[in-house]
Amino acid sequence: MTKRATPDDKPRNKATTRPLAATRGNNRTAAAGATTAKPKGVKITMPKHQTKRRSGASVMGSVEQDSGRFKVVWLVMGLGFLAIFIRLAYVQLINEQYYQDKGNSLITTTRTQPSYRGMITDRNNMPLAISAPLVTVVFSPHEYAVEYYDMVRRQKELQSSKPSKSVNRELERIGKRLQSMDLAKLAALTGINVSEFQNAVRINPAIDVSDKELVKAALPTGAGSHYFLLRKDADPESVKPLLDADFVGVNATTTYQRFYPQPQPNAQLLGFMSKSNDKDGGHYRGQSGIERIFEDMLAGKDGKVMVMRDAKNNSIQEIEQITPEIAGKDLQLTVDSRLQYILYQELEKVGRVEKARWATGMVVDVNSGEVLAMSNWPSFNPNDLNSMNNENQRNHALIDIFEPGSVMKPITVSAGLKSGQYTVNSRINTSPGSMLVQGHTIRDHNNLGVISLQTLLQKSSNIGSAKIALSLPPQAMSDMQKDFGFGKKTSLGFPGEAAGMVPVPDEKEIARRATVSYGYGLQVTLAQIAQAYAALGAGGVMHPLTLVKSTRDNALNSNDPTNISAPYPKPPTKQVIKTEDANAIVTMMTSVTEPGGTALLAAIDGYKVAGKTGTARRTNPKGGYYDNQYRTSFVGIAPASNPRFVVAIMVEDPQVQKFGGLVAAPVFRSVMKEALRLYNVPFDKPLSGKEQQTVSIESVNDL
Repeated sequence: MTKRATPDDKPRNKATTRPLAATRGNNRTAAAGATTAKPKGVKITMPKHQTKRRSGASVMGSVEQDSGRFKVVWLVMGLGFLAIFIRLAYVQLINEQYYQDKGNSLITTTRTQPSYRGMITDRNNMPLAISAPLVTVVFSPHEYAVEYYDMVRRQKELQSSKPSKSVNRELERIGKRLQSMDLAKLAALTGINVSEFQNAVRINPAIDVSDKELVKAALPTGAGSHYFLLRKDADPESVKPLLDADFVGVNATTTYQRFYPQPQPNAQLLGFMSKSNDKDGGHYRGQSGIERIFEDMLAGKDGKVMVMRDAKNNSIQEIEQITPEIAGKDLQLTVDSRLQYILYQELEKVGRVEKARWATGMVVDVNSGEVLAMSNWPSFNPNDLNSMNNENQRNHALIDIFEPGSVMKPITVSAGLKSGQYTVNSRINTSPGSMLVQGHTIRDHNNLGVISLQTLLQKSSNIGSAKIALSLPPQAMSDMQKDFGFGKKTSLGFPGEAAGMVPVPDEKEIARRATVSYGYGLQVTLAQIAQAYAALGAGGVMHPLTLVKSTRDNALNSNDPTNISAPYPKPPTKQVIKTEDANAIVTMMTSVTEPGGTALLAAIDGYKVAGKTGTARRTNPKGGYYDNQYRTSFVGIAPASNPRFVVAIMVEDPQVQKFGGLVAAPVFRSVMKEALRLYNVPFDKPLSGKEQQTVSIESVNDL
């Protein structure tokens, strides 16, 4: 029914009124927002093409749409509350274990489990470096209390249940378990007063153990509730009774500490361990020497362990092993720990007596190139790194380069024989005891006249050496020195090892060609000298120096009870000079330790000893040489008739004596004598029953 307009009808709000159009093309009503008056009796029909109403065009439309909005909002809110309710129910009733695990993650972490580091032994399998296990044992009062209350609760449940054989058996088991948890037993095993354990666990026998909340409130809390230290870094044997007791709440963790049974003699050879700052948490790693060279082989592979920690981040208990560790390989060196000790003792003695800066030495097997000993003084204790400084950790035999002096003269003679211009019977005129070369004067300690090659070595003639060098092509000396291994690193592969320097003078550099022949103007290491002399002793065959004899799987990895060692590969050998030339030079050098030579104090009763002294001025960093500072050395081979060992000794800046024949030669004799004895090397000359103890200074002058 259409409502008719009356005079009292008032226009509606402008926001809800619209003009009407009667027909297309007719006049429209006046302005938007005006009301169209409808005369009485006139029926107005809306045209079919009327424009669609906009939202909110009428009161009825606005209410209907607002109601729809409210329904949607309430529906969304209802669904949100329902989701929250379902989630809470899931968390508390269904997925309780998830949040227990989440809570556990707050007190557990993954820890790297360092692998057992392989042992280093000498050639006789005597330990030089071992990883000693250390055990830390802790007691968890919280774990103990949880177990105690659980046992008591179960006991009361069984006591109130119907008696049966199974019930009686379980009651008996629980009774024994509670008896084993007597804190007095733990006190007796640890020596800690029982009252301390009682205060830590805080057991309340009066509470109702069936009430979980009361039990929870009675449990010990705080930083010490999981960590009561019983033993720290203890020997495994000392804590074995404690661990065998299987006491509730007692847990142990094992770590390994590197230990060196013979510290000072082997310090620079083996190196030391210290913490690294890498991403794995700063584990102990080899920082020098053998420990560093063979780090990967010795270290093995670390494992991963999940551990529980307390509020102070102390490890309480190992929960499970994620990745097992793989123990490192054992390493057998060529060195003999007995010779190591003897060598170090003699170096220390000469160093202190002569008030030297330092002393170093080596023992080499002539027939294999194996290093039987390598030691330095002063030294440090790798078990206590506080004893280490920049000086005493240097392996002088490999790191320090120096002008060797007269110990290079056998190499000069080798070059002469190899050239074909000289034979063992050749003679050289050294008169008048000095010679001028490009403004430089070369001198012997006196006028030796016409001498043989043997006398050249025996008397340590600078002039004789210079004349050989100047008679050869300019590169002949440097080529010979390089063939003997000078000017390049040895095969030992030590960190920081020096290569030295061998000059290659041209034809016009006459002075340099002369001086390198008697050990000036080039830079070498003691290891290079020992290697060169070993080649002479081996009939001219160069056996590169080696320090590793074999490797072996650690017993922790090996299923084979014999655990067979695998030989370590050796570098190839080479012929440096003819065998007859090498043997001739060794024979010539025996005169050095005989009457008239510069090293009478190197002679050993019952053995022919071949060798050469060296006394060189120390270089001044500001230029030239010091007038009163020397570097003394002696390198020898024994027995000369069938060479077995080379011993090389060098003493830096001795203050009491200055010649190699007085300072280094006696050290050589002591070390070589013991080496020959330990290896039962037969005598090669008759025993006299005495050895030279004193000599005149003139007889050892080899400057």
